[in-house]
Amino acid sequence: MMTQVYLGLGANIDPQTSLQAGVAELRKQFGAINLSPVYLAPAVGINGPDFLNMVVGFACPMNHNELMAWIRRVEAKHGRVRPAAAHHKPASHGLDMDVLLFGELVDSALKVPRPDILTCAYVLQPLADLAPNLVHPCSGQSMAQLQAACSHKQLLTRVDLSF
Repeated sequence: MMTQVYLGLGANIDPQTSLQAGVAELRKQFGAINLSPVYLAPAVGINGPDFLNMVVGFACPMNHNELMAWIRRVEAKHGRVRPAAAHHKPASHGLDMDVLLFGELVDSALKVPRPDILTCAYVLQPLADLAPNLVHPCSGQSMAQLQAACSHKQLLTRVDLSF
């Protein structure tokens, strides 16, 4: 069974190469994928370079745990080091892939849907661009409605990046 999945991709260390590598890995594993525009966003909570962020949507044959294991392997392959949760502090990083939505799954322990959808413009804007009519499983509002009502506007600059 296939599940419609949306991932957030971001990086601020060699960000163009990191996003291009992430998209290439996703295409290799899942075939046809849909891409949002790419946005440049200031680093928040860290002293580091700006981030490039985007959202990717695709039909996934894996369950959530299998997808998470695959994501961690891809991130590690491309230099992403994840600190232990107890010591996690925001930091600059290469390729970062986060599950934003996994079908209709709602599970707070898995952080699905990802809370960043409702709090971070660098997640919501590309998601609304890619899937404006997609309904958030908790709020009941479409991504376009959430974006229009967004009170956490952040300076985002759309960037042309070839994939």
